[in-house]
Amino acid sequence: MLFIIRVLTFLGMAYGSYTLITSVLKLPTYRTEKTAHIYTKKSSLIQLELMIQRMSAWLSQYIHLDEYKRSKLEQELKSLGIEKTPEIFKATSVVTAGLVLTLIIPCLLIMPIISVGVVVLSILVYFKEDNQLREKIAKKREAIELELPRFCSTIKQELMATRDVLTILENYRKNAGAAMKKELDITCADMRSGNYESALLRLEARITSAALSDVIRGLLGTLRGDDNRGYFEILSHDMDNMEIQRLEAQAAKQPGKIKKYLMLLLACMLVMYLLILGMYAMQNLTF
Repeated sequence: MLFIIRVLTFLGMAYGSYTLITSVLKLPTYRTEKTAHIYTKKSSLIQLELMIQRMSAWLSQYIHLDEYKRSKLEQELKSLGIEKTPEIFKATSVVTAGLVLTLIIPCLLIMPIISVGVVVLSILVYFKEDNQLREKIAKKREAIELELPRFCSTIKQELMATRDVLTILENYRKNAGAAMKKELDITCADMRSGNYESALLRLEARITSAALSDVIRGLLGTLRGDDNRGYFEILSHDMDNMEIQRLEAQAAKQPGKIKKYLMLLLACMLVMYLLILGMYAMQNLTF
């Protein structure tokens, strides 16, 4: 007990002395130094990003994509709200991979065998941007498709009272999810400023979902004067069945996920049991 009191007294005196010295000599505290370090680190990252942007803007002048790839990539970037042209997006991947590849110079001087890993790393970095773009688009498409059953049901109910497609979309937009709401904002703005059919077709092109295409087809028929209440009733029924199948597939995966945790729990119980037996055996040997 006396030893603990001495240690606590020493720590208190040390902290008090440190605080007094920093106050008298006007030295920065640890918290101030940590804040300055974080700010310096962020400033360095900003400078690096600006350098990559300048190099990408210069390199984009020499990148030429065919019309189909450029149009597809442009739609994907717009869908995710990325304010870059397809050429600059590709150039950014090339510049980032090139900066990683410059690490090969010190590797060749110190340990040449590591240069192979640097080359592989630069290739992975080049394809990383494209993979991340596809993953983001896939997640957004999945979020929208999960909402389509409710969307179809709402359209079916709205068609009982009105056939104004813009009004139907604006009413649903108020309670839509984040991904769907963003797309409906763009589509509604397009419909107000231009052709209704073109706006719906652009929505279909941005998402590229087979399920959404069925919904768009029904809305286009409504714009042309067709009575699509029966169509949306059938589509809503099909969407509900697809949602049930998706939930059943997710439920079927759960036992497999739980199984590894059950095995871990069993292993922990066995370890505890063996430890208890070991302690009991040691006590018997001692006696």
